[in-house]
Amino acid sequence: MAFRLKYLSAALVLAGIGGWNLLLQDRDRELVRAEAVRVGPAIVEIVGQSKTALQSLADGNAEKSRAPIAESDQTKLPFIVIEPRDFAAPVIRLPQQRVREIEPLAPAPQLSVARVDDPLLQMDLNPVEARLRAKIPTELIGYFDLYLYISKATSDKGDWAQKMFVLAKDKEQHGTLALLHHWQVSTGLEAPMPSPSGKMLGTNTPQGIFKLDRDRFHQDYTSNQWQSPMPYAMFFDWRIDGRQSGLAVHGTDEEGVKSLGQRASHGCIRLSTDNARTLFELIQTNYRGRVPVFEVNRDSGTMSTTGVLARHEDGRVKTTSGYKVLVFIEDFGGPSVDTVAALY
Repeated sequence: MAFRLKYLSAALVLAGIGGWNLLLQDRDRELVRAEAVRVGPAIVEIVGQSKTALQSLADGNAEKSRAPIAESDQTKLPFIVIEPRDFAAPVIRLPQQRVREIEPLAPAPQLSVARVDDPLLQMDLNPVEARLRAKIPTELIGYFDLYLYISKATSDKGDWAQKMFVLAKDKEQHGTLALLHHWQVSTGLEAPMPSPSGKMLGTNTPQGIFKLDRDRFHQDYTSNQWQSPMPYAMFFDWRIDGRQSGLAVHGTDEEGVKSLGQRASHGCIRLSTDNARTLFELIQTNYRGRVPVFEVNRDSGTMSTTGVLARHEDGRVKTTSGYKVLVFIEDFGGPSVDTVAALY
């Protein structure tokens, strides 16, 4: 290191003198040489002092790099680098935010039993009404005010078997159905039988939802096919295979009364004559009005027995004048004996 500093200092002095020699005239060069001889010893002394100081500084740095880091300095590591602030940049002051006060929580509401506003859910329905509401589309309930529930089940299938239940809508009781009558009936024998003409005819009573035909109520009527009396006949508004059906609710003669409570008819629903008259007069006196039209299948020409309604192009239900009476027939003998006893 000292060797390098020595030659560096000498080179600087010689380079300086040589540079001035190039720029000066002959007379001036002699003056510069004389001055250099005079100050030369002082320059050499200054260079020596500089060399000594530089050597001392270099030796100190080397010794310091080999010394271990003091324990007090180690605790300051690692360093956190903080970028210097640019004082020329504008100072951005954020708006002071208000501390929102936290509102106290409201006390939890007390638990209570929900109130049911539907009157039908606030009371026990009688079993027949419950059965009707479970089987008849809700949309139909609004159109009809009298319901005839008929069980075509055989007499061994339960206490509802071969019975008709007449229920009327009670408007003062929010449309619930009140049981007006329950009567024994005879439904179809469900087997082919020879007619008086010798032709074998079916005796089936169909299941499903039906309306009554307002144009076919007859106090005194005789069956053309079976040549049997049908007093107080109330025919169904039902088309099958494109033809008007001969299905009806009607009274019977003394021989027919003996068979009430079991399957014995030619397909109609038989009642005693007195009960048939009571129903006939009840319907004609109290239940005239607008009723929906049931849809007829275009391919088969048979009217719906599931309550499918005919509609206009805009979706409105087609209606017609008739009786606000709905007939529901099914092969069901009813629930338990105890439940049925509560009806009477």
